Amino acid sequence: MRKKLTLGILTAMVLSLGSPAFAAEKKQEVTVAKDAPNIAIMLDASGSMAKKMNGVSKYELAKNEAFSFGSKLENTNVLMRVFGSEGNNKNSGKVQSCNAIRGVYGFQMYDEQSFRNSLNGIGPTGWTPIANALQDAKNAFDQLNSNGKNIVYLLTDGEETCGGNPVKVATELRKSDRDTVVNVIGFDYEGDFHGQLTSIAKAGGGEYFQAKTKNDIKKIFTQEAIELSK
Repeated sequence: MRKKLTLGILTAMVLSLGSPAFAAEKKQEVTVAKDAPNIAIMLDASGSMAKKMNGVSKYELAKNEAFSFGSKLENTNVLMRVFGSEGNNKNSGKVQSCNAIRGVYGFQMYDEQSFRNSLNGIGPTGWTPIANALQDAKNAFDQLNSNGKNIVYLLTDGEETCGGNPVKVATELRKSDRDTVVNVIGFDYEGDFHGQLTSIAKAGGGEYFQAKTKNDIKKIFTQEAIELSK
């Protein structure tokens, strides 16, 4: 009797796994529409992001809001890059840091556990290679076989410190074959509002957002997620 019961359960499981409903559900988890937007989140992990706000580093605050933003995105390809997370913020670590663009999460639908795991062991360390980060985003977009709009969210607390020209790269992104926009979030940024970060957003056809607190980032990402869902 026990053997028959076990066999029946296994048979039911096999049939359910092979059912059209299960197949459709599984397919939905791994694919997005051909014209779905492609979102590239570029997160600053330079040494200045180690500064604490209410006992928590700016990097951790920004990272957690990036997680929350990703969870709100449906039918969307999401990519995450972290820049400046290697070497150190001294001259001895500049070359390594300025070339440290870590592709932690390649273009795919958002999966919370994978997204969170992708940033394990990464912390704020070095310099700020914004131009290299934007170039990396451009390279990733160029490899996509998609008709969707390309959107960059560059989250940083400072300007380029590696000698690159991020305004030029943002311009190239904007002029690419696909409809591409570069948005910039200046987190606890103490520079001139009309400085480089604003110029990057303008050259990229996007917006510059000023975020003084974690809640400011949350509001920005929440509103952007709403706009993307329309």
